[in-house]
Amino acid sequence: MKAQKIILACVALSFSSCATYQYAKNIKSISFDDDVHQGKSVGPVRGEDCIWEIFGYKLGGSPTLDRAFASARNQTSSGINTVFGGATESVGSDKALRYINHVTTSTDGFDALVVGKKCLIVTGTGYR
Repeated sequence: MKAQKIILACVALSFSSCATYQYAKNIKSISFDDDVHQGKSVGPVRGEDCIWEIFGYKLGGSPTLDRAFASARNQTSSGINTVFGGATESVGSDKALRYINHVTTSTDGFDALVVGKKCLIVTGTGYR
């Protein structure tokens, strides 16, 4: 009986996490490749995915974890030019991060009635 309650609690927790996939707190490690050897630390890294709003209308979709992690891995920044199809500066694959430890996400932005910005920010310790 006790084992069934534990299994049901684990199943309930796994289904409830699907509703909040845009946030991660205290994740041990996120890897971008299959290499299991320890990498060299590059220190704290930060990636973000931002969306701009004008008069309450979004210029694009909502910020996503995929784009925030890609920004952190390649150490690129998102700006207003990414909304209109501009390319961000991309780092070569030899300089891209292999994994990030101690990953946490947060939100940031502002709303100035006419113009607003909403960001999803990924931080951690990067390794090559």
